[in-house]
Amino acid sequence: MNIKLIFVFVAYQFLQILILPIVFIYLAIRKFKKKPVFGSFKERFGFIPKNINNNKKTIWLHAVSVGEILSIETVINQIKKEDSNAICYVTCGTIAGKNIAKKHLKADYISFLPYDFLIIMLIAFNRINPNKIIIIEAEIWPNFLMLAKRLDIPLYLLNARITERSAQKYFTFKSILKNIFNLFDQILTQTDCDKILFEKLGVEPQKVKVLGNIKTLNVLEKKEITKKIILKNSYKILLVGSIHPGELNIYLDLFNKLKLNIKNLKLILAPRHFNWEQELIKKVSFTQEKYFIYNEKNNLDLDENLDKILSENNILLICKLGELFKLYQIADIFYLGGTFVNIGGHNLLEPAVWGIPSIIGPYYQNTKIIAKELEKNNGIFITNDFETLYLKSKSLILNSEISKNMGSNSFDWLNKQTNIVAQKIKEFLN
Repeated sequence: MNIKLIFVFVAYQFLQILILPIVFIYLAIRKFKKKPVFGSFKERFGFIPKNINNNKKTIWLHAVSVGEILSIETVINQIKKEDSNAICYVTCGTIAGKNIAKKHLKADYISFLPYDFLIIMLIAFNRINPNKIIIIEAEIWPNFLMLAKRLDIPLYLLNARITERSAQKYFTFKSILKNIFNLFDQILTQTDCDKILFEKLGVEPQKVKVLGNIKTLNVLEKKEITKKIILKNSYKILLVGSIHPGELNIYLDLFNKLKLNIKNLKLILAPRHFNWEQELIKKVSFTQEKYFIYNEKNNLDLDENLDKILSENNILLICKLGELFKLYQIADIFYLGGTFVNIGGHNLLEPAVWGIPSIIGPYYQNTKIIAKELEKNNGIFITNDFETLYLKSKSLILNSEISKNMGSNSFDWLNKQTNIVAQKIKEFLN
C-alpha cells in the first residue's frame, strides 16, 4: 500500500472507532423494538455461514440489491459450467436482495455482507477463505477491499459504472478514491463512457476494460424460461412499467384519448412501489373505466385468468412483485415509468428482449447509455410532450409494420450486446 492509502486506512479505522458506540446503540434499539437490523444480526457481525469446502476453489461474489443479484445469475451459472467443483459464495446488501438470491441463484452459500469494520471483516474472510472476489457495479467498502489486497486475493469490479449522479461526488474525493479503485486487479465497465470516467478518476488504464452490461444475459435467459401467455381475444395493449405517482395522469389521459379511435384498447399499469396503491386505485376509479386490481390479496393465477380479466375490464393494475416481466410479451407498446417525472427511468432491457417498441419521457438519466443506443438503432422513441406521445402511440398501434420493425430493432441490439458480453465473461472467468 502507498502512503496515501495507509493514511486513508488509518483515518477510516479512527472514524469507525468514534462512531462504533453510536452504531451499537442504534442497532440495539432497533433490535429491542423488534425492527429489522438490516438483515441477520449474526451475519452482519461477521459470523456468516462457514465455507466447509475451503479446500476447493472459492469465488466470493458481492452484490447489493435485487437488480445486482439477478445480474450475477448467469455469471454463477458460467462458473459452475466451467468448474462444477467451484464454490460460489454470495453476499448481499439488502433483505430483498438476499431473498431474491435464495430464489434464483445456484450459489453454495448466501449471506448478508458483514459490516465493514476491520475485525468483523477479518472474521468473514476467515470463514469464506476466498480465492477470488468479484464485486458488482459500485460497492466500495475500504476494509473489505484493503483486506483482500493485503491477503493477496485477486479483486475484480464487474459491471462497473459511474452514474451522472455519482460522478460529481466521486471527483470531489478523487484523491482518495483513485487509490481505493486501484486496489482492484481489474475493473470491467458497462460502457466506453464508464471506462473513460474511471481513467479520469485516476485508475491505471491497463486495469480498466469494457465488458458491456451483464444484465443483458439475464433478461435473455429469463425470457427463455418464462411461460408463454396466449390470449384468445384480440386486444391492443399499452403497458406502463415502474410508474410513479406524478406521471399517472399522463398515461390515463393518453389512454382516454387513444381509445376514442382504437377498438379494444387496454391499459396495464404496474407501479414501481406499492405504498401508493390506494392513490393509484382512487385516480383510476375517477376515469369511470372498469378496472381490475391484481395484488397479494388475489389467489387466482394471472396467466390463466388474464384473458377473462381483460375481456371484462379496460384497465389492469399490477400491484404484485414478479408479474411485470411476463406481461411484456402481450404488450403492443411499453412506456417506461420514472421518465415523465424527474426520477430517471428504470429497466429498458426487459421490453427490448421481448421485441416490443418502447416510448419514454425526457427524464431517463438512470438508463441514459442504453436509451441512447436503442434510440440510435430506432428501437425506442423519446418525447417530452403529450401531443407527440399521443401521435407516436397512435401511429405504432395503427401501423403494425412500423411497430414490428421498432421492436425487432430493440431485440437485435440487445441480442448483439448479449453475444459480446457472453464471450467476454467466458474470457474473464478463464
